[in-house]
Amino acid sequence: MRTRERAERLLAAVTEALPGGPHADATRAATAQVVRVAQAPISVALLAEGDDDHVVSHHLWQPLLGDGAPALTPQRSTLGYVTAVRLRAVAREQAAVRAVSVSFLDRAGIARCRSRLLDRLGDGQAPAADWAQALAQARRLWPAADGRCRAGLTELVALHRAEVFAEHLLGVAGVPARLDAVHQATMPFHVGGATGGVPPFPDATAPGPYAPGTELTQSVLHRVFPAVRRITVEVDVPHARWPLADEPLELVDLPVLAPRLATGRADLLTEDELGAASAVVLLPGPRRDAERAVRAYPHVTVLTGPVGAALRTGPPAAAPAADDLRDAVLGAGRDAGRAARAARAHAAHLDLRRVLRAAAAALDEEPPAAPPPPPAAQERLRDLVGRVGTELTALIDDVGRGVAGPDARLDGGMTPQAAVTQRVVARVHSWPQWAVLFAAVAEQHVQPGDGFDREEPPARPEVFEATFRATLRELPSVVGEVVDATVAAWRQRRSPRLGPLKAALLDDVEPARERLALDGSDAVLTTLRRAVQLDWLTRAGPTDGAPAGDAEAARQAFPLAPERPLPWHDPHGPGRHQVTVMRVRRELVEAVRRLAVEGLAVEQARRVDAIRHELRELRAALPRTDAEIRALAGADPDVEPDPPQVLARRVEALLDEDDRLSRTDEEGR
Repeated sequence: MRTRERAERLLAAVTEALPGGPHADATRAATAQVVRVAQAPISVALLAEGDDDHVVSHHLWQPLLGDGAPALTPQRSTLGYVTAVRLRAVAREQAAVRAVSVSFLDRAGIARCRSRLLDRLGDGQAPAADWAQALAQARRLWPAADGRCRAGLTELVALHRAEVFAEHLLGVAGVPARLDAVHQATMPFHVGGATGGVPPFPDATAPGPYAPGTELTQSVLHRVFPAVRRITVEVDVPHARWPLADEPLELVDLPVLAPRLATGRADLLTEDELGAASAVVLLPGPRRDAERAVRAYPHVTVLTGPVGAALRTGPPAAAPAADDLRDAVLGAGRDAGRAARAARAHAAHLDLRRVLRAAAAALDEEPPAAPPPPPAAQERLRDLVGRVGTELTALIDDVGRGVAGPDARLDGGMTPQAAVTQRVVARVHSWPQWAVLFAAVAEQHVQPGDGFDREEPPARPEVFEATFRATLRELPSVVGEVVDATVAAWRQRRSPRLGPLKAALLDDVEPARERLALDGSDAVLTTLRRAVQLDWLTRAGPTDGAPAGDAEAARQAFPLAPERPLPWHDPHGPGRHQVTVMRVRRELVEAVRRLAVEGLAVEQARRVDAIRHELRELRAALPRTDAEIRALAGADPDVEPDPPQVLARRVEALLDEDDRLSRTDEEGR
């Protein structure tokens, strides 16, 4: 605990003394390692040997944790992975599982397992460099292999398939899982047994990996089990039975040592766990292989569990032996774990001091006049601002083509002019006069009747002119909607280019917001957000004026002569044919469309100018000088950095202070 506190104090002092850069980054990484080691739970490994592969996984947990404790591992063999049971003492009567998580081998670990499996086959071939060579070697061995060799080849193939299925999980720790899925899943091969004569080699068209985020159900675990390194079960245990205070304790259930059950993957996992363990308890039963295994790790404290095979016979008879085992774990096992953790934390703290001494020496070697290298975060900000400026320039160059030029399109691919025409046709066709006229058509001719007698005779253009003027007053909103949709479609086409800039802004700029003083830096952040989001583009406001909005312009645009009656006014003339009605409607459509297209061109040009103006202002407002970049990064732009030699003296002073604290701790003990 004291080592961790000293490391945290040292980190806080270094953060204040060094402005950033690689020396500060290396110090933070070394300090984080000290804290991780100092906070690691005490771990005690459990090791057994014999042909009963259930001796630990099935019979141990209930007598050890107390009556009513849940089954933590399946009744079937768990030889393919390690189970870490992390205990936390709480005020309750019975043990209960809090969480289950799975950790996976990385590619290097799988390659080690592959090499170990091939070495066990012992055919004298050179080690396989990759899976292609390994599977080719397995195919050559299969025809003449005995049952034991075929079992190993089957495991090799299962390991390959597990790596394919678990591609997105390799090297990942702490993937949540359900306890029932762990209980029910099995290895996709029979450990230590003979197999049939069907070669297990995968089809070339075997399925690919599970998608990222796939839930670890029973079927998924079955396929990826050979790639599983460890399953961690977090258990709340009664404080009365396990007086752990606030200090978690891990019981690491290792695969059973048994020649019949030997597997290259399980052997490697056992070796790795013993190399990291501080104490190991040898469980009842034969111990020759177990004692030989732990002799290879002289740093490990070896504890002998209860005598005899009491743990094999079930909870009632196993209770005294389980109590002895618990006492050994809580006594010598926990003491060994604490001592080992303290030693590892001390070693990590010495590494931290070496990093600081190396930083001081490197700073002393820098030319006195040379400023320290800029922090990596500051360089990332400079690069981000440059990329934003480049993208704004590209947007300025492209907005004319994308909004008012040949590339202008709405979402469905329709041109703005076609969209305006479609809306104009729909509006003119909806005029009520057409319904009256077409209702009066009989035998393809307009027949005067009651429909005309009840209202103003449509034989005069005045009725159409009034509706025409009303439609012209709607054109600004029609044109505005089309231009808004065009701008939105253009922005959507440009969005993929803005996505990486938005992500970089969230990663490199937003986290610094709380550290920024209110000196204008917030305005820079607002500018950057506006430059990478562009959602303001479609909010350009109303147009400056309505196309043909005044009475004189409407009168000039109206295609029908006001003083001339409409062609069908003569009940006996040729103009009564319905084709004449449709021709007049087309003329009115064309007159409105022409004004709408003219208004569209005006609005497109206005909108392009407005967007270009906004983009140019954004580009001009981007931070450009070193002082502005430093301010954006949260540094004081007006303060010159200290010479590296001054920083070196600060680091040496911190090391002297750490020495003083170390002597104080030793005197206190």
